[in-house]
Amino acid sequence: MSSGGEINKNEQNDMTSPPRRYIFTHDDMEHFKASHAKRDLLLFVTALGRSAAMASYTFDPLNPLLGLSPGMASLYGSLRGIANCWLQELPPDETARARFGNPVFKIWHARLLERSRAIIESIMECHVKYLPEVQNGKWNMDVLNQCSEAGKRAAAGTASTTTAATTAVADQAVLESTTDSTAPVHQNRVILELQAYFHHSFGHDIRLDYGTGHECSFYVFLYSLCKIGIFGNVPKTLAPSHDLMAPVALAITSQYLEVCRGIQTQYMLEPAGSHGVWGLDDYHCIPFYIGACQMQNDTYNDRDFTPSSIHNDNLLKSDDGMRMLYFQCIRYIKSLKKGVPFFESSPMLDDISNLNNWSKVSGGLLRLFEGEVLDKKPVVQHFVFGDIFKATWEPSRSEKEAPSSVFNEAVLGVNSVAPWALKRSGEERHVPSTGKDLYSL
Repeated sequence: MSSGGEINKNEQNDMTSPPRRYIFTHDDMEHFKASHAKRDLLLFVTALGRSAAMASYTFDPLNPLLGLSPGMASLYGSLRGIANCWLQELPPDETARARFGNPVFKIWHARLLERSRAIIESIMECHVKYLPEVQNGKWNMDVLNQCSEAGKRAAAGTASTTTAATTAVADQAVLESTTDSTAPVHQNRVILELQAYFHHSFGHDIRLDYGTGHECSFYVFLYSLCKIGIFGNVPKTLAPSHDLMAPVALAITSQYLEVCRGIQTQYMLEPAGSHGVWGLDDYHCIPFYIGACQMQNDTYNDRDFTPSSIHNDNLLKSDDGMRMLYFQCIRYIKSLKKGVPFFESSPMLDDISNLNNWSKVSGGLLRLFEGEVLDKKPVVQHFVFGDIFKATWEPSRSEKEAPSSVFNEAVLGVNSVAPWALKRSGEERHVPSTGKDLYSL
């Protein structure tokens, strides 16, 4: 900072720069394993599961907004709007012949980048506007419906511009996330950070794939919202109660899965890092853990839900099958792999069904999440870190920027042809003789 408290241009750029990667090498990975960032994310996911097991809240698919805070109701509305409208407006290209990855997903993802700021601003505006209206730890359904509609408008691209309320909550979040009390506050910092996590939550627009690393990014996004108080925890320095976290764990996760399943199937996204039949699932991990925790809630003591219940197809199709997140996940897998015995298509899940109780299932799945997701460099190397989800080590190197073009048109010319084509056409054009010339940028 320059003298007199003024901010020079370089400092201002630093304040508004988006989160960046920190994991490139084995040493970086070891730093991450020992970091507060990994610990906090694991504790957050664990807390989501425990809330599903211990809260008085029960998830009702017919009333999904119940129990959510205003900000999270707005997020639910945005996810609902994305799931219901974007695929209809951007259908896959039926002429594409690739085994994986329909090219229209790039357009879908571009829309995500374009509208993510409005989605996040809607979350913040609803949080500031309606948080004081809480009564006995809950919000009126009219308020939650209004926030959900605001989130839908943001996803549809018809939301209003940034309000003073949005700026206020973003500024406060930045102020509380920095260790430097003299650091200038800029509301763009928290919005850029939240946008980065949200962008990474729905697959990769170049590789046209989706995996547990993308799923993790969504839970980093939720973790960040929790840290700035959007879950409704007052004061925000206190962890939210089980009854505030459980609706997020179940209702938000269910709606997020609806979005992901739509893009995975319609755009044929390649499973990133899948272990095939020897993995838990081609795309997801955390929903299975949360679902196994939900099964342990006292509300369902009178139900005879056991790990082996997944083989009861009538149960999976019932109202209980719609309500229980674990059953949702199993039903979806079976719908994709019809005609294949479950023990052949999903041997790990089949083995899990032989366990005696849901406590063993959830404990094993949490260890699986840490060991096969958080501790695997190919999964977490694309994580980005900011002020809320913070890396405390110096990365081994900086991230390389992808080239903006493959060939240099100044060298090749717009109408360049292959050297062997020149003889056939009789044309004489200058052709670079070396690979260095050919790929120079």
